[in-house]
Amino acid sequence: MIKNSTSNELREIDREYLCWGDTVHYQERPIIVKSCQGGLVFDDEDNCYIDTGMWHSSYNFGYRNPEIESAVTRQMGNLPQANGDFLHKEKLLIAKEVVDAIYERTGVKGRVSFNVGGALVVEDALKIVRKNTGKNKVAVMMGAYHGRSLGTLNLSSSHRYREYYNEFPEKAVMFPFANCSQCFYEREREACGLYCAKMINKAFSNEYYGIASSTSSEIGAFVIEPCQGRGYTIPPQDFYGNFLGDLKERNILIIDDEIQVGMYRTGKLFAFEHYGFVPDIITLSKSFTNGLSPVSLVWARKDLVNPEFFTPGHAHSNFANHPLGTTAALASWRYMLAQDYETSVPKKGDYFLKKLQELKNRYSFVHSVDGLGLLLNMVFSDENGKPYKNSAQKVAAIAQDNDFVWKNQSWRMILQTGGYDLNTLKFAPHLDITYEEIDRTIGILDQVLENFEKLKEGKS
Repeated sequence: MIKNSTSNELREIDREYLCWGDTVHYQERPIIVKSCQGGLVFDDEDNCYIDTGMWHSSYNFGYRNPEIESAVTRQMGNLPQANGDFLHKEKLLIAKEVVDAIYERTGVKGRVSFNVGGALVVEDALKIVRKNTGKNKVAVMMGAYHGRSLGTLNLSSSHRYREYYNEFPEKAVMFPFANCSQCFYEREREACGLYCAKMINKAFSNEYYGIASSTSSEIGAFVIEPCQGRGYTIPPQDFYGNFLGDLKERNILIIDDEIQVGMYRTGKLFAFEHYGFVPDIITLSKSFTNGLSPVSLVWARKDLVNPEFFTPGHAHSNFANHPLGTTAALASWRYMLAQDYETSVPKKGDYFLKKLQELKNRYSFVHSVDGLGLLLNMVFSDENGKPYKNSAQKVAAIAQDNDFVWKNQSWRMILQTGGYDLNTLKFAPHLDITYEEIDRTIGILDQVLENFEKLKEGKS
């Protein structure tokens, strides 16, 4: 047994004992975390990191949020464990509050069930689709990310997630997303007339395009992230309105994956509210419990999961509604609704985006910046829009492995990367971030980009 382990001893354990199949080992030298608070992370060498992404929007309400943490602590002393075949108060209350909130926003009544992770509730959503439509095939967008379980690998568009696991006969039909900074069709947004949306409609318009006829379709559901998690890509507001209506007329169900973009990340409780459509099924995870004692949720229209039709046993996992998780969810939900995020998040997002725009004007390799609420991105490309491949990873390594000074204090920074060519920085700070903290984030990011510019030009 190793007591009072040094950093080197711990890294030796990592090298010898851990399977490196997880995303921790995307990094050459992962942070060994010791503590966290608010929007900050501290490592075992006492370095302080500004977390600009809160692990893909898993901690919208900040690390160690006292209201959420204290609720879980109280439950630990009351009902820390419960048989999954029992009911308990927190499960029932959070179910009611989510269903009521969705009804208030859509006028649609629904029911919910729980699981323990995002991929699992996406799989539960697919079960609902298959039970109701009898169809296995679904459609998704290029750039989609819906999980890495074998079931959700059918939906996630990255080939590298699937390439080692043999054939996926039920792999989703994939359509280009409205990624206007890197258009699949190589068109300009100002003159494209939302060509990508029109091509989705066209694919269903003729039986010889292979997926639909005038009376039927092979597709049971279309799975979307209103804004894509892969690069926090934000489509034009009228994108979905150009094709979702036609799909619904064909009785194709719409699954809305809100796992990264829900819970006021975009300034609305649900991101779909920006785009004028109502889903048939919604998935929540990550910040649903603020990343604490994870529980995930799938909401579906009431008729799709009528208990006489979607009977007991159709969806279950042993710890799918464990009481620490449902308590964290209820506390997160109530904390969230007690804030004025529908006002504060758009204002802070506009301020953050303005500061990113100033950096864009300063550095020629920054091709574009964009944002919706506190979901923001920065894309690296040349003057012709050709992506600088893997550039975001290099920038993130500079930010994480070096010290930068802001107001006489030393800081490091955690940057999340994405984009089809790993050329995008993704920003999803905690929703309670202050304007002073945004200034600090931008000030250090400026130094990081300056270092990257020198590296790019061979000056360091």
